[in-house]
Parts: sequence; structure tokens; C-alpha cells
Amino acid sequence: MPISAVIHLSPPEDVVLRPTMGHHAHAVFLSLLRIGNPKMAEQAHATSAQKPFTVSPLITRGTRHRNQLHLQAKTDCKLRFTFLSDALFAHFAPVFFTDPLPSVRLGQATFQINRLITTRSETEGWGSTTTYEELIETAGRETRMQVRFCSPTAFRALTPRGQDRRDEPAIDLVRFYQSWVNKWNTFAPTQIDKEKLLNFVENHAGLTAIDSKNRVLDFGRHKIAGFVGSCAYRFFIDKQVADTDTLEMLRWANLLTDFAFYCGTGYKTTMGMGQTRREGGIGVIGGQPQV
Repeated sequence: MPISAVIHLSPPEDVVLRPTMGHHAHAVFLSLLRIGNPKMAEQAHATSAQKPFTVSPLITRGTRHRNQLHLQAKTDCKLRFTFLSDALFAHFAPVFFTDPLPSVRLGQATFQINRLITTRSETEGWGSTTTYEELIETAGRETRMQVRFCSPTAFRALTPRGQDRRDEPAIDLVRFYQSWVNKWNTFAPTQIDKEKLLNFVENHAGLTAIDSKNRVLDFGRHKIAGFVGSCAYRFFIDKQVADTDTLEMLRWANLLTDFAFYCGTGYKTTMGMGQTRREGGIGVIGGQPQV
């Protein structure tokens, strides 16, 4: 069961933070999960392939000065965690029934957890709970789509010599769908033919608009180049004459675009990168990710 949860937290005193907080948000997620189930927290941390969760950067309104983020005491902040397994969420949620709620550390600063919300109406569209079956049942056959990348997004690829890896901050529809279908096939009960889907995207999809900019994240020991913004694209098929197989692929493509809201895009989605949402009729979260 895909779940998107928004956690409200605030510093009890004025704090100064480094701007790139995704890896610290990752540590917050594991520390809260560790309270509910230490063994599962270790398993989630150790999994090297497709992890069953994503983490947003810290979302808040602060003041930047000399590449530092300054927050006043009691400033409302948010972290968004998504779960691709309801079993994982079942061990995470009980923490929020404790009294008092725990405090956590983001870098060198302490924050007090205030509440957890999974409903869309109270989180400007970022909280949500669904099932894999519901995603399948509600998947449409739209040919035009638009996706927004709310935190820096990038992909990993081998160099031409096949040795070192490099960051690829490029908008690439095939890479988008490759990222989404890998997550779907890992956690959903119904599998999608990956090769068939990617061939469909490569042969029928094309970008129609791009509004993005590159952004470099400084993780201390290394830097990662990614992009933020939005892109619109279209599947160039005639639904009136398309065969059943083509229409089925279009439906899977729509489903995965919806699923991106929960699974993110690209790599390091558990470190604040790749936060993604399909645009159209959904609100915008208050504040900007402080990445």
C-alpha cells in the first residue's frame, strides 16, 4: 500500500542549518522507525537495491545567509516520507501515538515532532493513502501529461568505459519510466512488462515543454548535480485506431506517472532527491524544500 505522510516538526530554539538536509532527513526517518522496530530500521537501511521508502528535504520558510538556513524558534517545518509497503508504515506510525512525541536531530539542531498527517486536505495535497489495486483501477489513458520535480532529480550511469559512475541531471522520459517501473515491479503485486513499456515510451513519447533548472547539492564529502522544475510530454498515438496492446501500454504509462508521487524519480530518493508529482488539480505544498 503506497502511503505519503507529512510530519510537522519545529525547533524549540533558533537554529542554523546547512542548506542540504536530505541525508539528515534520512537519519530522522530511520531514528523514528528504530523506535517502532529496530530490526526493520536496520533492514531498511541495509537494503541496497530498491528501498521501500522516500524522504523529502526539509520543507520550511527560513532565511538564507552565507549559504546557511536560519530558522526561528517554533518555525513550522515539514518532512515528507513515503512508504511503498504498508508493513513498513505499520512499524513507523505507532511512534506518533506516544506522549510526549519524540524529538529528533537534523544535523546539529534538535526538532520537536508535533504531528503526523496522511490526508491530502491537511497537507496541501502531499499526504495521501492508496492501494496498488486502486492505482490500477483508476489509471487513465491520457496522452498528454505534465510532471513536476520538486527536489533535485538525477540518474546514475556508467561512464563510456564502464568504470566510474556519473550524475546525469537530464530530462529523459525513458529514464523516468525506467525508474518508476523498477519500483513498481519491486513492490506492487501486479507486474508490468518493463522491456515492452520502455520500448513503448521510446517509440511513442516526446517532450512538448520543459521548464527546469540545474541545482547542485552539497552533501559534504561529495556534490550531486540534479534538476528541478517541470516538463510536459505527449504520447503520439491515435486512440481511435490504436490496438488493444497499445492502449494497455498507455494505461500503464498513466499509472506509473501517478505512482511517481509515491516512489520518486531517479536515485537518492531516500536522501531528499527526486520528489515528484503529476500536475493537474493538486495543490502546492506551503514553503519551499530547503535542499
